[in-house]
Order: sequence, then structure tokens, then C-alpha cells
Amino acid sequence: MQVIPSAPDPASIHVPTAAATAASTAAQALPTGPTLRLSPEDVWRRTVAVMAEQTSASLTVDLRDGQGRPVHAVSSVASDGDCVGRISAGGGQAQVIDAGSTHYLKGDSAFWAWAVSQPGAYGVPEFWVGKWVRGSMATLEAYGVETMCSLSVAVGNVTADFGGAKHEVGPRSILGRQAVSVTETGSAGSLTLDVAATGPATVLRGVQRAAGSATITTTFTHLGVAVHAKAPADAVGIN
Repeated sequence: MQVIPSAPDPASIHVPTAAATAASTAAQALPTGPTLRLSPEDVWRRTVAVMAEQTSASLTVDLRDGQGRPVHAVSSVASDGDCVGRISAGGGQAQVIDAGSTHYLKGDSAFWAWAVSQPGAYGVPEFWVGKWVRGSMATLEAYGVETMCSLSVAVGNVTADFGGAKHEVGPRSILGRQAVSVTETGSAGSLTLDVAATGPATVLRGVQRAAGSATITTTFTHLGVAVHAKAPADAVGIN
């Protein structure tokens, strides 16, 4: 059985991998010169190329579930599939571990109460509370926060080019750093990238506003820091 909440899904601007987005820029020479002096289109192209090369990051993801309640996730994730993090939702907490392709989750009673309150959800046995669960119930797609443990999805989501008009604002201070903000707007919604103004053109923060859906905000820090996930020894397997 599986919990399937109606989390906001900006499908119209979602791409599955950063590589797919970066492929469209590969045939073009990348822009040179300071990021602050580039056009919005060139800032975007440079950022896509830089982010596609990242192998790990710490993420925060903020969104609202189908009932408008805040969901907050933090994680450290590597491109090889390792991930450690936690989710806050419904007044509860859950820990997350992805060790390669195997998913583990341990939630408190408030978290599971939030999970089963989502439309289409099934009940959760009481003995799962406070225990590591392995299998379908630990799959993050069930909670609308799969981005937190997939670097390719996180990067792809915030660098998707859906052909909208782009405009630039900057410099400005974002998360204590000087940044250039580029917003792409179209019929699908909008996507704002806050890009480091100096050094590599990395995304500091991405804000997705899909038409008819809630806003999803993702921040990126500690790029390139190694992530090592260890599977819990006492997980309960659920298929």
C-alpha cells in the first residue's frame, strides 16, 4: 500500500534530468565575461551548464500540500543516489535515507497522521511509528518531495527552459551572497533563478510558480561536498 497525497506538481515546467536541459546548450558556445554583465538568456545558459556538472548538494525544498499546509524538506544528496534528510509536515517529522536505489523513512505519529490525511491515502499500522520503513511507503514520490533526494530532478526543475520570456534583476543579496535573478515567464507559469553573481554561475535559489499550483522553492548549498548514506539495520520491509 502507498500514501499518495495531492502535492502540487508543476508538471508543465518539470524536466526529469539536468542532462536533458543541458543538452540544448551543448551545441552553442557558452558566454564569457562576468555573470553580472550577461544578458538574461546568457545567464540562463551559463547556469544550466554549471549546474549540470554538480555531483552533490544540500537542498531545502518548501511547498504546500493539496490542503495548503506547509511541507519543508532538507537533505544532502549525491548524484550516485545517496541521500540523507528530513521532512517536516503536519506538525510531524520524518527522517529519510536513500542508500543507492533503496529508500528508507522513519516518521513520528504526527507525520504519519499527516500522510494518511492526504486524499487517496491508506492507513498506516501503528507499529510503523518511530520505525524505519523500507519499500513503497518510503518512496518520496508518495509525499510530493522526491526532489529532495534526486539531484538531477532538483537541478532539472530549476533550470528548465520552457521558452518563456526572460528578464533580469541584480545585483541583489540572496542567502548572504550577491546574486543575479533571472525570471522566465510563460503560459506554464514562471521560474526564477537566483544565480551567484561571482564565481561559478550556480543556483542559490529557484522558485517555481506553475499555473494553478502552489509555489515550490528550492535552495542549493554545499555544492560538491561528499554525501555518504548508510542503510539502517533495523528497517521494516514494506512492498
